[in-house]
Amino acid sequence: MTWFKVDDTLHSHTKSMRAGEAAMGLWVLAGSWASNQLTDGWVPAYVARRLSPNADDLAATLVRVGLWIPDEHDGEPGWWFHAWGEYQPSREDVETKRADARERMRKIRARGTARQAGPAEDSSADVRANEPRTNTERSQHVRDPRPDPSRPEVPSTEGTSVEARKRATGRATRIPDDFDVNPEMVAWAREHTPLVGRTETDKFVDYWRAKSGQGATKRDWVATWRNWMRRAQEDAERRTPARAGQTTKADRIDALDAFLVQDEPHLRALPGGAA
Repeated sequence: MTWFKVDDTLHSHTKSMRAGEAAMGLWVLAGSWASNQLTDGWVPAYVARRLSPNADDLAATLVRVGLWIPDEHDGEPGWWFHAWGEYQPSREDVETKRADARERMRKIRARGTARQAGPAEDSSADVRANEPRTNTERSQHVRDPRPDPSRPEVPSTEGTSVEARKRATGRATRIPDDFDVNPEMVAWAREHTPLVGRTETDKFVDYWRAKSGQGATKRDWVATWRNWMRRAQEDAERRTPARAGQTTKADRIDALDAFLVQDEPHLRALPGGAA
């Protein structure tokens, strides 16, 4: 079972108050569904309509206040939760924890079965002949150095760094020192966040390197970067006034060729900032 996390200041948050009670009711129910289904914050339109008869109007309100992002996923219309990866566990997090729990229970059951079975009795004359007969022989008897198969050894992490232990156990880590955009991230940015770019990525890296505490660790830094870029795109759209004859996304992407960096071509398509 997973949990949909709700901050204890939700009741007084500006977005919640602007959305209203009905829209926030849909937001909570849809969040519970997305957590249960491990969709990483995706809510298909047909699911929202099952949760509320006024889903389309309420979803439009959630989009307007910045809590949902309209999109299509695998050809299905619906909405993404804004900044899901920063507050909710990802599908990868949940599946990793479940696999770890299953493995722990398997080892516990294996140890219990081995203890109940006890040592196998060997009636071999050769074995009995080799057993120590006197107290002196028993005290000098050397314990079999071979490992007990019923007690699997766990690799020790003593002496390793915190980061190495986190990587070994699949836990969250701080932002890597060499974090940078790759060609796949560039292609995603061209499609989804055409108004922001390299400057925003630099802000992202500086912010997370300066942040301290448990909140500064993440399991998926690329997903966290995408959520950051989506927020920056929304802010940029709010700052850009609508006007007649506004250029299309394709026009804006074509205009971004001016940002081409010869030595680093993978940075050419991050719009909205100096390369």
